[in-house]
This record gives sequence, C-alpha cells and structure tokens, in this order.
Amino acid sequence: MKKLFLSFVMLMSCCMMFSQNEFEYIYDSGESNWLKVVDFSDIFEMENGDYMLFGRKFGSNYFGRFSNSGELLSETLINDSVPGYYHLNIDGVPIIKSKDGGFYVFTNLNPVLDTNDINFQGYFEAKIVMKKLDENLEVVYSKEMTIPLDTTGIWDETIDLYDYPEIEIGTVLDEGDGFVICYEKYVGEIYGPDEHHAHGFDSTFIIKTDYDLNILKSGGLGHLKCNELRHRNHLLYDGEDDEYLYYVSGEWNGHYKNGFYLYRFDSDFNYIDEHYMANTDGTGYHTIHYRDGDSSTGGITFKRTSSNTTLMMAGANCHHFNGNLPIDSYTAAVCLEIDDEAKMLDSITFARAESSPGNRTTVPYYGSIDWVNENRIFIGTTPNSFYAPFLSGYQYFVIRMIDKDLNVLDELYYDLGETSALWTTILKATNDGGCMIAGHFMDLVNDPYTYYNYIKKFPPEAFLSIEEAHANDLKVAVAYPNPGGDVMNIRTMLRDCNLTVYDMQGRIVHQQEITDDVTSIDASKWTNGMYVWKLGMRNEKLGMKEVESGKWIKGN
Repeated sequence: MKKLFLSFVMLMSCCMMFSQNEFEYIYDSGESNWLKVVDFSDIFEMENGDYMLFGRKFGSNYFGRFSNSGELLSETLINDSVPGYYHLNIDGVPIIKSKDGGFYVFTNLNPVLDTNDINFQGYFEAKIVMKKLDENLEVVYSKEMTIPLDTTGIWDETIDLYDYPEIEIGTVLDEGDGFVICYEKYVGEIYGPDEHHAHGFDSTFIIKTDYDLNILKSGGLGHLKCNELRHRNHLLYDGEDDEYLYYVSGEWNGHYKNGFYLYRFDSDFNYIDEHYMANTDGTGYHTIHYRDGDSSTGGITFKRTSSNTTLMMAGANCHHFNGNLPIDSYTAAVCLEIDDEAKMLDSITFARAESSPGNRTTVPYYGSIDWVNENRIFIGTTPNSFYAPFLSGYQYFVIRMIDKDLNVLDELYYDLGETSALWTTILKATNDGGCMIAGHFMDLVNDPYTYYNYIKKFPPEAFLSIEEAHANDLKVAVAYPNPGGDVMNIRTMLRDCNLTVYDMQGRIVHQQEITDDVTSIDASKWTNGMYVWKLGMRNEKLGMKEVESGKWIKGN
C-alpha cells in the first residue's frame, strides 16, 4: 500500500489539540487543483475512540485515521483502477464498517466502449467490486460480479452517441447476514430534440448477496429514463412493514428539476407502488426544486427515524414565477419530514441566499443530516457556496441542532477566516453528542492558489452556551456577504441584542436592535472600506456585554 506524506502548515489553529472531545486539523494539500485534494465522503467512529475518515484522492480510495485528540495516526491510499475500465461513483464509493473492525469497500467499474479511446480494451461487461479490508486497512480478499451491458449497435455510424451504457451503485446496506446492493443500469443516449434513448429503457436493480458477493435474490424496476440522480443513502429499509424505500430526484423540467419520486419494494424486491412529491409541496413557495449533485447546490441526504418517517436534507432552488419569468429567485437549504407516500409532514427552510453567480446555498453532498440521539439531530449548509469563490469570497458553514419534531435548538457558524472560501463535504454526529465536519477550502487573499483540507470535531458542550461555542471556534452571529455592497446582513438566532457598526476611525455609523434571524442594514451611503460590527446583550450585573464581533468590508 502506498503511504501518504502530506506537508502540514500552521494556518490559524492548524493542527490544534484541544480537549479529548474536540480538535481541528488543517493541512496543505500542496495542490492548486481541487480534484487532487482529499474529497472526504464519510467519517467512522471506531470502537477505541479513533476516527476514520474516508474519501478519494488522485482517483484512489483514501483512509485517514485520527485519535480522539486530533493526532493523525496513519494515512493510506488504495488504488482500485483496472485497465480498460473507468469508475462511476458520483456520490462517493460506498463503504461499510464490518463487525471485526475492518471495512467493506464497493466500487463499480464500467468498460471503456469508445474504440478511439487509448484505454479501450474490448471489454463489454460492467463490474461491481467489493474489497474486504482488515482493521489495518490491508486487503483481505476481493470479490466481484459482472453486469452485462447492451452494447448492440453502439458503433452504428448513423447514431450520434451522447452517453455509453453504464452502471452505478447507489446504496449498499449491511443487513447482518449479507448486503443489499442497489444500482442503476443506464443504456445511453443519443443527441436529439429530446435526448432520447439509443437502446431501450433504464433499470433500477436491488440485489441481496452474502458477504462473498454471491447473489441470493434480486428484483427491480424498469424506467423510461434514469436521470442519474441517485445516491448511497437513497435506499432505506422500513423495518415496520418489511419494505424498501427508494428515493430518486425528479426528471429535468426545462432548466430545473421537479420534486422527487418514492418507489416502494417488498422484501423480495418486487415493485409495490410509487409516489411523487411535487416541487411545491410543503414549502410555502410557488416552486422549489430539490437539487442533487448539481454544481449550484449540494446533494440530498435521507435518514429513517424511529417513528417510521424519513428526514430529508437538501439544497433547493426556489423561484416565485410571474408568468414564465422567475422572480425573487434564491437558493436555500431545506429539511423535510415525509411519510411513506411522499407527503410532507413538517419542514425547515434556512440559510437562504439570493441567486447570483458565486452566491448560492449548498449542503454537504456526501451527508448533511445525522444523529445518534433523535433529540440531538445535526444539519448543515454553506449559505455562500464554493461554486465561484473568486466572486463570493468569505464563506461560513451553518450547523443547526434540532430535535425529532424539527424544533431548532441551536444554530452556530463555523469559518476559517474572513478570506476563506469553505466547502464542507460531510457532516456526521458523534457518540458523545457532538458532531464532525470535513472538507476543503481556499484562502483567497493569503494563498489563493492552494487548496487546504480540514477536519473539525465539535464536542457536545459547543452547543450549550455562547462561551462554549466561542471556545470551540463557533460563532453565534455572522455578517455577510463579505466583502459586500450596499447591504450588510447580520445572521443570528440571538434575540434582544443590540448591533453597533463602527468605521475604522471608531465612529458609530449604525445602531439598531436585532429581532429577526436575518437583519439587513442599508450600507449604500457608507464609503468603501472596512467596518467593525459588535453584537451586545444586556446583563443584569454587567450591563451591555459583547457576545460577538467581526469585520465587514464594503467593496465597489
């Protein structure tokens, strides 16, 4: 196995050791290409208290083991490339922690079918490959199954082929006696007015295997067209009814997507029925488009509750329409509770951002909602996404802690400095009642050509008080966008606060009481430059006490 030796940098807190429950780890990827950073896609809490972070780097599977105090113990790359094949794991490689402390890693391989491609080997079957790793990440054994593809006529010169036939794994579940694997088979498209299929219909397959990948039973459903919007958490098991629930984002409609479909299967994977959740249900807006894997918003995460409902966390494009023209368009993060007929039971919409280049809302596309205790659920989003960092500049990550009834218990903000463009890819709850996030970012002023990876562990105490939040690098209020223009927004869940804004000469330019989640201040008459804002709360003994402050830049 190839070991990684990364260069560590002292950036802000850099590799900081805190309590046994909290740490922050930042390191220089040494790359100006974001494709070469570690794309963190999962976090596992090990029995001995260590944390295993999983992702992709240089096209290989990455494993990084950290102690509970933030010490990097080991890093490993496992290359799973095969000549004549390419990977198609849009939402990351499915990985499952085994009972013996190791891991099962699943990869799907598709043959290179373009005869003009230098990697063409004449293979015409796709593969699902499973590698069993021990606790030291050594490969114990590897198993694979072949999936036939219909390649009839793909070299017909009369066909202008758009996409070749391929498969993709969506979800792998460990059921204690083997795996349930859900994958899509895509037959390919040709160019045309409707981008219609060249060869037939797409299919969803669900198979049950033993731990050696031998198929025990299978089922599925044919589709007119798969839109390739399926992810590893989109197949859930309903233990009460002994059914499987499969969630798929809706088809494209013009330049946007509709809502999503819920397909139900029995325990033998026979199709039962389907339900459609329209893009207007439960939102209070004229149109909302749930996004999944698109550059402008994040992915969709589904989790099953103990009440046999499903919580969904997603990025969304929201539009009020006047005729055919969208007005008041913006992106947002939404958390929905839905029943098994795709009916919305409750919802939260937060972290709204006006739609403009470089100013869009994302959720972590590998996982944006998680819990160990359903009365302490963590959800997260980036209001100003990393889609165009050179336009949006300062970006921060919002963490909300909610209960099972979707009541908001706390909302805090994490950033890596006023010049950082942050992209968080995974959020996971931890057994101690806290949570972890990981991703990468750029320092647009001090080092604009390097991508940094980061890992941050928040202890449960961070969500109990303002003092504990500050001690764990969390803020209770933020000013955005930063740099900004004629409007400065203050976002906080604190109430009965007083906001004061100063220029660099210490003169007060604005004061007001904070009563809403977001307060917009007219800065059109302010001169360009830097301003200091302070948020204070009245204390019976100490009078007005500062609880948060920051700098805000007004640009041209």
